[in-house]
Amino acid sequence: MKKLVLPLAVVGMLLLLAGAMALDCLRYAGDARHRIALADEELRKQEQRLVGLVAAAPNASPEVQTAIAAYKSAADVNRRHAAFGQLAAAALHAPSDKIDPTNPLSRKFMDDVAGAINRREIAAKQYDEESAAYRLFLSSFRGTVAKVFSSRARADGEPNSTAVSSAQ
Repeated sequence: MKKLVLPLAVVGMLLLLAGAMALDCLRYAGDARHRIALADEELRKQEQRLVGLVAAAPNASPEVQTAIAAYKSAADVNRRHAAFGQLAAAALHAPSDKIDPTNPLSRKFMDDVAGAINRREIAAKQYDEESAAYRLFLSSFRGTVAKVFSSRARADGEPNSTAVSSAQ
């Protein structure tokens, strides 16, 4: 019995260290998903700013109205981002023939639209950085450990799904 005490203590310590490492990996994965969600909230805020501006415009073209409807009906993050790209393109290019350069309100409207799009692009950089860092983490050893113990990390690490869409 005395011969088993030391090996059992070593095995117990190794199990304790492995458990602590697994918990740390799970915590890191959860924090990364949270950072992605925060960056997506900022994106959504800037997208909603543009949608509000363009929807309130009295001379919105049918192309813009269609883009707004597509944005509002987007089901997941990736579709929402694609729909926003179409909305931004429609908002910038559709009213160009209706804008009177001598009218300060028209110029202000276009400045506000361009500003909302610029703020969204700045927020998109942070979102892309967080998503890339999470994908890099999932491909590391610690990410593999997180995928073993977390079904959400496992789903995020699948090749056909992106970390972006499952972070929500």
